[in-house]
Amino acid sequence: MKALEAHRVAAAGALTVALAAVFELTEISVVFLLGLMGIILFVGLVWGPRLPLFVRSWFTWMIFYFGALACMFGRTMAPGLTLYTAGMALLSFSSMAVLPALALLRLWHGRRRLALIGLVLPVSLLLGCVVGFTEERLFIWRYRETGAGPTPRWTVEMHWLAYDPATGKLAGSD
Repeated sequence: MKALEAHRVAAAGALTVALAAVFELTEISVVFLLGLMGIILFVGLVWGPRLPLFVRSWFTWMIFYFGALACMFGRTMAPGLTLYTAGMALLSFSSMAVLPALALLRLWHGRRRLALIGLVLPVSLLLGCVVGFTEERLFIWRYRETGAGPTPRWTVEMHWLAYDPATGKLAGSD
């Protein structure tokens, strides 16, 4: 990849990180994100490789971000990485992020598109699990002495966590 191309890909990544921060700080609606993914899917499928490199890169970064959000949503259904939470992460990914990920097949050529489509699920699942695990460890650390009853999760507010310091048990639900 040429230096100018690498800068465009990096700039698209930086834009995605900035937008992700705005989305998280403003508690943007899931409907908005689903709409954005629909637009990315449509534009990606219709114009695909004719789009400028920056746009294709931004679409790719956003697809990975959305896939990670979908996996995090499923992973945070209960505390810990269990068969249930892993299954819910996969179910959330398959119901929300597979279609936008298919745009990668049209956005890129050759081996690059195969590598990207093959990486979407594992990277998204890994990111969702890391964020869920980190949130749970921080929750336990914050309430290690006092404990906490059902408290909305920081990542997915419709899910909750509770911690009992006497037993050292973390509980949660959707």
